[in-house]
Amino acid sequence: MLIRRHDGYTACVSSQVGCAFACRFCASGQAGLKRNLTPGEIVEQIVRLGPRVNRIVFMGIGEPLNNYDNVLKAIRILRDRAGLALPASGMTISTIGIPKALKALREEHLKINLTISLHATTQETRAALIPGARKHEIGEVVARALAWADRHNRTVTFVYLLLPGINDTRADLDRLCALFAGQPARINLMRWNPVDGVALARTDDTTLATFRHGLERAGIPVVVRDTQGRDITAACGQLWLRDLNGSPLATA
Repeated sequence: MLIRRHDGYTACVSSQVGCAFACRFCASGQAGLKRNLTPGEIVEQIVRLGPRVNRIVFMGIGEPLNNYDNVLKAIRILRDRAGLALPASGMTISTIGIPKALKALREEHLKINLTISLHATTQETRAALIPGARKHEIGEVVARALAWADRHNRTVTFVYLLLPGINDTRADLDRLCALFAGQPARINLMRWNPVDGVALARTDDTTLATFRHGLERAGIPVVVRDTQGRDITAACGQLWLRDLNGSPLATA
């Protein structure tokens, strides 16, 4: 998928066919993991999108760190002068945070960006939202990500999808502030993109503003991320399910 920005184009790249982690809010994992993509298949996605691409985000279908070797090989091809010569600083890995893989990523000599899909402040809530990450203790995920940030002198982004009645309480906000105040971290607050057959609701403006202001008061950089493509059922996590069901795309 090609995402237009004011200063260029971002390629949203998949790393697997399907996904093994079955996030409740995402369609991509509903059919399970089919297979890993090869380095060539990953690179081909960018090649097919053309020379306008100047940033890459591994935020498509699949968990990048669950296909660690192939994703890292693809990144090296993409940044190589004999490859596409794209700067690693314009590449972002978005992951639920597999501790073992984060530990390995810390030792890689790559100036990439790292985004962690957190979505909860307690182990119980995160396990309910991301069943495949049940064995990944939330404290260790955060610690490994912050260790990566310290090692590379970079800021790690933590994505928090606000879901009414699930992770949007005052206690959740307080825990979020306690986790990241004074740390090399920023928070991206997001709203859910509806998926057929998933009984979740989108958060309201008041709750979104409460979280944003609370994080700002704690001195934590925070951005509210808007979605793109929801009007044509092409937002994050929606296309895979429609393709799986053989449903036609909605028109704008």
